[in-house]
Amino acid sequence: MEKALTRHIRRPSWMTPFGSEGWGDLFFDRLRPEWLRDMGEEWSPAVNFYEKEGNYHLTADLPGVKKEDISLTIDGGYLTLNGKKEFSKEEEDGNYYMKETRCGSFSRSFKLPGKVHEDRVDAAYKDGVLTVVLPKKEDSNIKKIPVH
Repeated sequence: MEKALTRHIRRPSWMTPFGSEGWGDLFFDRLRPEWLRDMGEEWSPAVNFYEKEGNYHLTADLPGVKKEDISLTIDGGYLTLNGKKEFSKEEEDGNYYMKETRCGSFSRSFKLPGKVHEDRVDAAYKDGVLTVVLPKKEDSNIKKIPVH
């Protein structure tokens, strides 16, 4: 049976040093999905992490993830986002012609550029987008030394 639709993903140049049929085609295209499944991670959400108006902001695209399956922690200067996305059993029994929706667990950690007020962190989840606002804490250990 021939696929009705195909999706072509462009490989990095280091994977195809001798043209489009390099070693990357042979090894990585065939083995990478199995490696991800073996590790229990098949997808990773798109994340934006930036500073604006005295706060750090993180937004993560998490379509189809339930709010109760999302976990945020701050430890040792790192913000860690964990979650999982599962399919129902009914969907697995279907006769798919194309299946690009990914599921599984994910974990992403971000080094915070500075200290934050951990007790004032605000996280909201709406329409499949997680928005986290981390108020910056002024570092009281920094002492400005005047130059004479």
